[in-house]
Amino acid sequence: MTKAIGTILLYVLAFVIIVAAVFCGIQFYKEVRAESYVNGSIDISNRFSQESFNYSATSVVFYHDLYDETDTYTFEKDLLKVETFDGSKKTYQVQLNDFVLLNCEINSGSVFGVVNIDFYDTDGNIVNSAVLNISVKFLSNKTTLTLATNGKENASFLEQYFSDNGIRLKIMEIKQEV
Repeated sequence: MTKAIGTILLYVLAFVIIVAAVFCGIQFYKEVRAESYVNGSIDISNRFSQESFNYSATSVVFYHDLYDETDTYTFEKDLLKVETFDGSKKTYQVQLNDFVLLNCEINSGSVFGVVNIDFYDTDGNIVNSAVLNISVKFLSNKTTLTLATNGKENASFLEQYFSDNGIRLKIMEIKQEV
Protein backbone atom coordinates (compact mmCIF):
# COMPACT_ATOMS: atom_id res chain seq x y z
CA MET A 1 0.00 0.00 0.00
CA THR A 2 2.84 2.35 0.67
CA LYS A 3 4.14 1.77 -2.83
CA ALA A 4 0.70 2.78 -4.23
CA ILE A 5 0.60 5.96 -2.05
CA GLY A 6 4.15 6.85 -3.18
CA THR A 7 3.14 6.40 -6.84
CA ILE A 8 0.01 8.57 -6.35
CA LEU A 9 2.07 11.29 -4.62
CA LEU A 10 4.57 11.16 -7.47
CA TYR A 11 1.76 11.65 -10.02
CA VAL A 12 0.25 14.52 -7.97
CA LEU A 13 3.67 16.17 -7.65
CA ALA A 14 4.30 15.78 -11.39
CA PHE A 15 0.85 17.26 -12.14
CA VAL A 16 1.54 20.28 -9.83
CA ILE A 17 4.92 20.87 -11.51
CA ILE A 18 3.33 20.71 -14.98
CA VAL A 19 0.53 23.13 -13.97
CA ALA A 20 3.06 25.53 -12.42
CA ALA A 21 5.25 25.38 -15.53
CA VAL A 22 2.27 26.08 -17.82
CA PHE A 23 1.19 29.00 -15.59
CA CYS A 24 4.74 30.46 -15.55
CA GLY A 25 5.02 30.02 -19.31
CA ILE A 26 1.76 31.89 -19.90
CA GLN A 27 2.87 34.75 -17.61
CA PHE A 28 6.27 34.91 -19.32
CA TYR A 29 4.58 35.03 -22.75
CA LYS A 30 2.33 37.90 -21.59
CA GLU A 31 5.35 39.80 -20.24
CA VAL A 32 7.35 39.37 -23.44
CA ARG A 33 4.42 40.29 -25.68
CA ALA A 34 3.31 43.30 -23.58
CA GLU A 35 2.21 46.28 -25.64
CA SER A 36 1.91 49.82 -24.42
CA TYR A 37 -0.85 52.24 -25.24
CA VAL A 38 -1.61 55.89 -24.62
CA ASN A 39 -4.87 56.89 -23.06
CA GLY A 40 -5.25 60.59 -23.98
CA SER A 41 -2.42 62.66 -25.41
CA ILE A 42 1.18 63.35 -24.45
CA ASP A 43 2.43 66.96 -24.29
CA ILE A 44 6.15 66.87 -25.03
CA SER A 45 6.73 70.63 -24.84
CA ASN A 46 9.48 71.91 -22.58
CA ARG A 47 7.99 73.06 -19.29
CA PHE A 48 11.24 74.08 -17.62
CA SER A 49 11.99 77.72 -16.89
CA GLN A 50 13.79 79.90 -14.37
CA GLU A 51 12.77 82.93 -12.34
CA SER A 52 15.82 85.14 -12.93
CA PHE A 53 18.75 84.93 -15.31
CA ASN A 54 21.82 83.25 -13.84
CA TYR A 55 24.47 81.71 -16.09
CA SER A 56 27.70 80.21 -14.85
CA ALA A 57 30.30 78.06 -16.56
CA THR A 58 33.95 77.15 -16.17
CA SER A 59 35.01 78.33 -19.63
CA VAL A 60 33.90 80.11 -22.79
CA VAL A 61 35.04 79.30 -26.32
CA PHE A 62 34.73 82.02 -28.96
CA TYR A 63 34.38 81.11 -32.62
CA HIS A 64 34.73 83.04 -35.84
CA ASP A 65 32.10 82.54 -38.53
CA LEU A 66 33.85 81.82 -41.81
CA TYR A 67 31.23 83.75 -43.77
CA ASP A 68 31.50 86.83 -41.54
CA GLU A 69 33.71 89.45 -43.19
CA THR A 70 34.32 91.23 -39.90
CA ASP A 71 36.82 90.08 -37.32
CA THR A 72 34.10 89.22 -34.78
CA TYR A 73 34.49 86.24 -32.46
CA THR A 74 31.31 85.00 -30.80
CA PHE A 75 30.07 82.68 -28.06
CA GLU A 76 26.36 81.76 -28.18
CA LYS A 77 24.34 79.66 -25.77
CA ASP A 78 20.62 78.83 -25.63
CA LEU A 79 19.33 78.57 -22.07
CA LEU A 80 16.06 78.01 -20.23
CA LYS A 81 13.44 80.67 -20.69
CA VAL A 82 12.95 83.27 -17.98
CA GLU A 83 9.29 83.63 -17.04
CA THR A 84 9.06 87.03 -15.41
CA PHE A 85 11.59 89.30 -17.16
CA ASP A 86 10.11 92.68 -18.10
CA GLY A 87 12.71 95.39 -18.54
CA SER A 88 10.13 98.07 -19.29
CA LYS A 89 8.33 97.74 -15.93
CA LYS A 90 10.97 96.38 -13.56
CA THR A 91 14.47 97.49 -12.56
CA TYR A 92 17.37 95.06 -13.00
CA GLN A 93 21.02 94.85 -12.03
CA VAL A 94 23.55 93.05 -14.25
CA GLN A 95 26.62 91.39 -12.71
CA LEU A 96 29.56 89.74 -14.47
CA ASN A 97 31.82 87.73 -12.14
CA ASP A 98 30.44 89.64 -9.13
CA PHE A 99 31.13 93.07 -10.70
CA VAL A 100 28.10 95.28 -11.28
CA LEU A 101 27.84 96.48 -14.90
CA LEU A 102 26.63 100.06 -14.94
CA ASN A 103 26.41 100.77 -18.67
CA CYS A 104 23.84 98.14 -19.68
CA GLU A 105 20.86 98.89 -21.89
CA ILE A 106 17.82 97.04 -20.53
CA ASN A 107 14.79 96.76 -22.82
CA SER A 108 11.49 94.95 -22.34
CA GLY A 109 12.91 91.62 -23.56
CA SER A 110 16.66 92.04 -23.81
CA VAL A 111 19.82 93.24 -22.09
CA PHE A 112 22.87 94.64 -23.89
CA GLY A 113 26.12 95.60 -22.24
CA VAL A 114 29.71 96.47 -23.08
CA VAL A 115 32.57 95.53 -20.74
CA ASN A 116 36.16 96.71 -21.08
CA ILE A 117 38.62 94.23 -19.58
CA ASP A 118 42.30 95.12 -19.27
CA PHE A 119 44.94 92.42 -19.03
CA TYR A 120 48.24 93.20 -17.28
CA ASP A 121 51.66 91.58 -17.30
CA THR A 122 53.69 90.90 -14.16
CA ASP A 123 55.16 94.43 -14.23
CA GLY A 124 51.72 96.07 -14.22
CA ASN A 125 51.74 97.09 -17.88
CA ILE A 126 48.61 96.63 -19.99
CA VAL A 127 49.19 93.76 -22.40
CA ASN A 128 45.71 93.74 -23.95
CA SER A 129 42.48 95.68 -23.58
CA ALA A 130 39.50 93.67 -24.78
CA VAL A 131 35.95 94.89 -25.33
CA LEU A 132 33.30 92.27 -24.54
CA ASN A 133 29.78 92.78 -25.89
CA ILE A 134 27.09 90.99 -23.89
CA SER A 135 23.63 90.32 -25.31
CA VAL A 136 20.86 88.44 -23.50
CA LYS A 137 17.54 87.98 -25.31
CA PHE A 138 14.52 86.70 -23.40
CA LEU A 139 12.39 84.88 -25.98
CA SER A 140 9.08 83.07 -25.50
CA ASN A 141 10.64 79.59 -25.51
CA LYS A 142 14.28 80.17 -24.49
CA THR A 143 16.87 82.69 -23.43
CA THR A 144 19.79 83.40 -25.76
CA LEU A 145 23.16 84.53 -24.41
CA THR A 146 25.68 86.00 -26.87
CA LEU A 147 29.19 87.20 -26.01
CA ALA A 148 31.21 88.86 -28.78
CA THR A 149 34.58 90.54 -29.22
CA ASN A 150 36.69 91.78 -32.11
CA GLY A 151 39.96 90.11 -33.00
CA LYS A 152 41.53 86.76 -32.41
CA GLU A 153 43.89 88.14 -29.76
CA ASN A 154 41.02 89.61 -27.71
CA ALA A 155 39.11 86.32 -28.01
CA SER A 156 42.18 84.42 -26.81
CA PHE A 157 42.68 86.68 -23.78
CA LEU A 158 38.98 86.48 -22.87
CA GLU A 159 38.94 82.68 -23.22
CA GLN A 160 41.94 82.46 -20.88
CA TYR A 161 40.30 84.87 -18.42
CA PHE A 162 37.08 82.84 -18.31
CA SER A 163 39.06 79.61 -18.11
CA ASP A 164 40.95 80.95 -15.07
CA ASN A 165 38.01 82.67 -13.34
CA GLY A 166 34.91 81.08 -14.82
CA ILE A 167 31.95 83.12 -15.94
CA ARG A 168 29.07 84.14 -13.70
CA LEU A 169 26.52 86.37 -15.39
CA LYS A 170 23.48 87.37 -13.35
CA ILE A 171 20.55 89.60 -14.18
CA MET A 172 18.61 90.20 -10.97
CA GLU A 173 15.50 92.21 -10.33
CA ILE A 174 15.96 95.04 -7.85
CA LYS A 175 12.96 95.02 -5.54
CA GLN A 176 11.59 98.47 -4.80
CA GLU A 177 10.78 98.85 -1.11
CA VAL A 178 7.63 100.84 -0.36
